[in-house]
Amino acid sequence: MASQFRRLAAVLLSTSALALTAPALGQETASEEAPIYLEADQVEDIAGGTGYIARGNVRVRQEPRTLLADEIEYHPDENRVVARGHVIILGQGPFPQYADEVELDSQLASGVALGFASMLENNGRVAAGAAIRRENGSLHLEDAYYTACELCEDGEGEPTWRLRAREVVQDADDQMIYYRDARLEIGGVPVLYAPVFAHADPSSERRSGFLFPKVGVSSRLGFIYQQPYYWTISPSQDAVIAPRIMGNVNPLVYGEYRKRFWSGFMELEGSYTREFDIDSDGERFGEETDRWHIFGGGEWSITPDWRWGFGVQRTSDNLHLRRYDFSEEDKDRGAPIAPQRRQLVSQLYIDGRTQHSSGLFAIANFQTLATDADDDTVPAIAPIAHYSRVFTGPEGWGRVETSFDAASLRRDIGFDYDRASASVDWRTRWTLPAGILISPFAQARSDAYRFEDELAGTSDTVYRSLGLAGTDISWPFFRSGETVDMIVEPVISYVSASDDEEAARIINEDSLSVDLDEGMLFQPVRAPGFDIWEDGQRLSYGIRATAFWGRSGQARLFLGQSERLDGSAVYNASSGLLADQSDYVVAGSIEIAGFDAEISARIDPESRDTNRLDVALGYSGDRFSADLRYLDISDANVTRGAQRELSGDFEMDLTGHWSAIGRVQRDLDREITRRQEIGIRFEDDCSQFDIVYQREDLGIRDLGPSESIQFRVTLFTLGSVSPE
Repeated sequence: MASQFRRLAAVLLSTSALALTAPALGQETASEEAPIYLEADQVEDIAGGTGYIARGNVRVRQEPRTLLADEIEYHPDENRVVARGHVIILGQGPFPQYADEVELDSQLASGVALGFASMLENNGRVAAGAAIRRENGSLHLEDAYYTACELCEDGEGEPTWRLRAREVVQDADDQMIYYRDARLEIGGVPVLYAPVFAHADPSSERRSGFLFPKVGVSSRLGFIYQQPYYWTISPSQDAVIAPRIMGNVNPLVYGEYRKRFWSGFMELEGSYTREFDIDSDGERFGEETDRWHIFGGGEWSITPDWRWGFGVQRTSDNLHLRRYDFSEEDKDRGAPIAPQRRQLVSQLYIDGRTQHSSGLFAIANFQTLATDADDDTVPAIAPIAHYSRVFTGPEGWGRVETSFDAASLRRDIGFDYDRASASVDWRTRWTLPAGILISPFAQARSDAYRFEDELAGTSDTVYRSLGLAGTDISWPFFRSGETVDMIVEPVISYVSASDDEEAARIINEDSLSVDLDEGMLFQPVRAPGFDIWEDGQRLSYGIRATAFWGRSGQARLFLGQSERLDGSAVYNASSGLLADQSDYVVAGSIEIAGFDAEISARIDPESRDTNRLDVALGYSGDRFSADLRYLDISDANVTRGAQRELSGDFEMDLTGHWSAIGRVQRDLDREITRRQEIGIRFEDDCSQFDIVYQREDLGIRDLGPSESIQFRVTLFTLGSVSPE
């Protein structure tokens, strides 16, 4: 290497750049080291011939590293390179490293830097008064700090947050960053101190360690502190263990477990405590008992098209989740059976889908969370089954779908239910020369039922055969304008269905809730299940209008109705389909200049009263965004009485980084605010701080209203503090 630089010194007198690839003078074999490339305005000997100095726009490259500096000294006998002035090292990692002065070995792999700074992955930044780089890529920093915030170019301002420490070690092997005498500064003011601290390197995907705590204050639970620990058990599995300490009640332990398999995954989460009942003020009553919940699921591939899996949702009692501020809705893990509101479901299933077929086999058990319901009367699915296959007919004759469905329900109290159904559906579409679209359809179905009530000693077996035929007709008109394009489409549908002579013997299990809307209006079979059959003739009609303008402007409106020409009324009174003439169905939406709105409504055809109204408004601007929803179910046939609810949320910028946030959910009939939140938020490029006051009054027995102050803190790349 020394002989290479002797040759370099002679040649650089006449050129400013060259590549050293020739063998060293006096060597009989070529050097095994990678060649060094150097560019500089000038190169000269150090007095005494102990080395060389390159000055002015210096660039030294030895794959894969490049060093830029104002000046470089090379001392070959000492195997030492010193770079000064605006030093930049490239290729040492995914991001450049900066320093005022750097001393390295001749391979540019290890050394010491003064005034060091570097980017890390995920927008992390580290800086230090002095830095030592090891040959394995680890960094040892003194008087250092770490942040994910943008730094001021003039160096005068303070980042929103940073972790300062007397000593920091970025361990390349462990992919961890360790701190000694660490303190967290917010706006340059120390707020937390720890003699030792560690977090995963931002380039590391998964590392064991403590996560940020979760903090809150609740009138029911008192002061809340939850400290999660993340455990990377293996490359394919991990867990979170999070003890929670609360001021008014006994401690609780929360945990999560995840595992990946070559063909699928499994996830579990849950909590456990031993406690009395707790009212809204944190007062205990009743008996001390075990209280817990478990949510989870798993899914594995059998073939590319078929899978099997399970889901579990259980709790010790119907108030445990709400009492400890857990959500009653588990996240979607792909299980086919979804629970209704305030209900949990555990299930085991096999299902699949190909281009022309689909199938499902599942068993399930339900748990209600409503305080006035009895789980003994809720049926268990044991099992349900479905298989369908689609066959494509000759050109112009559409497709035929054959299907088989079965269901078996079991109750501890009440009747048992078994059903099997086989059906054939045909549909096609024809386009007439004038642009009229005709879509004829037909269906034939056979059902077999068995009902049995062991306590009453009764049973019944029912068979029936059903069929229908009809057609949809639509005629879309398009009008192109200078600024607005419009599509107007009248739609009409006619259905003739066979009589259901066994209707009085069929117990309705799968079509208890029916609510007429635009999508349902033109369906040949409007019942969501099999138990209800809409016989006779009916005519449905409506008109759709859509307008487009600009890049994203759009408005849509639909108005329609259904008329029963003969046949029996089979749907419940609140469905909108009880009378011979159904409710009018209205649906519309508009998007324009940051504003959007959606509306759906059912209007009584005789009184013109609005039986159901659902309006959602939204606006998103530079400084203000809000969403508002009004729901009004005022149908006189609804036995539960009118339901009117107003809900909304907003965020309003106060300054460049500060904003006000809020949320409200108001029961207008009972004049009770179910949920309200108001708070302030600070947000910039590296952090988000929320302080929120929350009050809940869900009207649940033995729970009562609750007030809390929540602290939600997110430091990007490090984690978050939140009670949720």
